[in-house]
Amino acid sequence: MPSGLARARHNASLNPQFNPSLNPRANALINPKFNPWIHPERNTRISPKFNRSLNPLFTLSLNPTFNPSLDPKQTLKFSGLCRLTPDAELIGYIVRTSNKAVLLLFDKDLTWTAYAVDNTREGYNVFDLEGNWNGYALKNQAGGWNEFNLEGDWTGFVANR
Repeated sequence: MPSGLARARHNASLNPQFNPSLNPRANALINPKFNPWIHPERNTRISPKFNRSLNPLFTLSLNPTFNPSLDPKQTLKFSGLCRLTPDAELIGYIVRTSNKAVLLLFDKDLTWTAYAVDNTREGYNVFDLEGNWNGYALKNQAGGWNEFNLEGDWTGFVANR
């Protein structure tokens, strides 16, 4: 792992506590609670509940259970994106789908745990496998995304392997 990732907690390009432009608590434009354009319950165009073409639970071509080419246990297809804690500990992987607006999230044991839908503003909304919105990912200044829960707490980041 690159040394920069090992110091993620102290990196202003990643850590929203050091960079208000990355912090949804300090920047309402990137916070879905205050920006209806990136809030999936207020903008049906980015909501997998209303736009089923974005929902792998209803669009089988996006579902790794029915499409083995998306299951990292069954294929070598892997985007190279890793999910890491703020301390740069590996928590999982991301697989891109044929629909560029949908990403599949896997834990480090390669179990499918969630999916993310493009918010059309350089970020993604994250949903569990029951379709509940439980977080979001916002572009950071290191070329990846920071992950947040719905309260705006920084839970991790996505980086290239």
